Amino acid sequence: MSQKPTVSSEEVSIRRAPKYLHFALTGFILGILIALLAGLSSPEVVGLLVVFGGIAGGGIGILLALLLDIVFRRSGKKLQATKIVE
Repeated sequence: MSQKPTVSSEEVSIRRAPKYLHFALTGFILGILIALLAGLSSPEVVGLLVVFGGIAGGGIGILLALLLDIVFRRSGKKLQATKIVE
């Protein structure tokens, strides 16, 4: 005996979401590179600049990802999804 498949439908939202780790790592690396360039003039503070530059760059990367997430959330689409269970 085969039963009829049950069909259910619900509304889902489709949107793009940024990958926070990628933004944080990119910001971290860019912060370190900028700190290394800034440290060329005074080599005794390069280590300190690298640490703070990496932290600041990572933070800026995460803030950028949050802003993009807000923008993408507003532009998301609402669609109907149908689930068929046999």
